Amino acid sequence: MAADEAYVLSPTDVRNIRSYVQHKYAALPGEKRAEIVADAVKRIIHKQLPNFETSVKRSVTEMLIRTAVLERQRPVRAEDIFQACLELDRTSAEIYDPFHDWLEEQLLISCKKPLMQRVMDELVLNMEQSGVASNEAENGLLTQLRGLLITEGAEPRNMTQTSTQAEVISLPATIWSNTLARRISTRTYIYSTLSVLLIAATLLYGWSLNLPSDNKLQPPVVMNQVQPIVVPVDGLPIELRYQEIDQARLISFLKTKSSILAEEPYFGAIITAAQAFDIHPVVLFAITGQEQGFVPKTNKQHKKIANNPFNVFHSWQDFNTNIKQSAEIAARTVFNLSKDRPAEVDPFTWINRKYAEDPKWSDGVRSIFAKIIAYMEKPAINTDLP
Repeated sequence: MAADEAYVLSPTDVRNIRSYVQHKYAALPGEKRAEIVADAVKRIIHKQLPNFETSVKRSVTEMLIRTAVLERQRPVRAEDIFQACLELDRTSAEIYDPFHDWLEEQLLISCKKPLMQRVMDELVLNMEQSGVASNEAENGLLTQLRGLLITEGAEPRNMTQTSTQAEVISLPATIWSNTLARRISTRTYIYSTLSVLLIAATLLYGWSLNLPSDNKLQPPVVMNQVQPIVVPVDGLPIELRYQEIDQARLISFLKTKSSILAEEPYFGAIITAAQAFDIHPVVLFAITGQEQGFVPKTNKQHKKIANNPFNVFHSWQDFNTNIKQSAEIAARTVFNLSKDRPAEVDPFTWINRKYAEDPKWSDGVRSIFAKIIAYMEKPAINTDLP
């Protein structure tokens, strides 16, 4: 059925799309290219969703990008759209009516609204009672829903009457050429655009999150232990690569700033991420100093800010994850942005070109880094002496 097979493009497709956009609009500023791509992709994604009003579509789109692409590190499927829509208020006719119509198209059935609502509620309730996450369902919720509805008397449609909404979308001529259209399958068209949205969003935020491996989508949220990565010779200079430090002195410095980052799990997570990506731990702490003043506990929202003190994905308000994930993303970003650095260019300045929109960001991070190092090298005063 149509709902089962809504899988996204391969990493090769992502690279092809990126190359095409960069070549097609090479004469335009990067920000303008990102705006053109983002606008086109958003319109295409909206065509994938139920016929909600615009603000609801926008909200669902953002949810899909966060959950499917960022957190689960995989493409968006019709299954993901279904699960995202389950979070909406289905008691509202403005939500449920277009959702019902969309499900009929996806499931290739004809079903009365009350019946679908009841069966869907029962399915969700069973999932909650069993304690199995919706994304871990053995056969997928859409497959289960279709089977239950047919059992209850819903009429299957002719299998040749596939839904064009989820599988066929005409892409804007300003973005895709006819040549590209002939080379990429219909399904790849649809889901390629979802990844392009992610690329566009990261461009707009001033990010460049290309992974060291060419076989992963951008940008990742690493859930498992990150393996140490070999830094290329043109990356960070030796003095900014990982080394064992006096952690007690670093904690002492953070306490002078009333920083919650001196505590666990924050301190340990940042140290671990620095080691995994061969980055001096103080570099990452210096970034938190520049971005959030080391997250002082005097700030009423310090616990939320501490989840993302690096402001990855624009800000801690927009991406409030946890310290393990944000530290790994920040470390990976520093690692990637350090590549291809000319020997004569300051590493902080080189990273600044895409990490932050503020051209003085590098000056702040460099100054904070030097200040922390100086503090750590200064002998501690023993207050216990007579």
